[in-house]
Amino acid sequence: MAQQANVGELLAMLDSPMLGVRDDVTAVFKENLNSDRGPMLVNTLVDYYLETSSQPALHILTTLQEPHDKHLLDRINEYVGKAATRLSILSLLGHVIRLQPSWKHKLSQAPLLPSLLKCLKMDTD
Repeated sequence: MAQQANVGELLAMLDSPMLGVRDDVTAVFKENLNSDRGPMLVNTLVDYYLETSSQPALHILTTLQEPHDKHLLDRINEYVGKAATRLSILSLLGHVIRLQPSWKHKLSQAPLLPSLLKCLKMDTD
């Protein structure tokens, strides 16, 4: 997924009403996540999920494996501090944790944990 335009086109097809198209696009995303170790694709999927609440995007994000766990936790940490996205991003985090990923032990050392504790102490909503 070298070009941003391709990612945009794939995101548009990710929520296709045609199940075959959706499955094919999901497979392309998973293949690219296996070959690309950078954060760009994970960040794009998180942003897309926050904008659309896309169930296929949620499925991809909840099944991420190492090394993308760090990218996901870093991106969640970025959004936890913003009141406008806090509820949606905490919902995403809840979905991820519920599936008990193999990297769940990393949550206690992630910068996300202090951010969550800060939100609990400070947030009145």
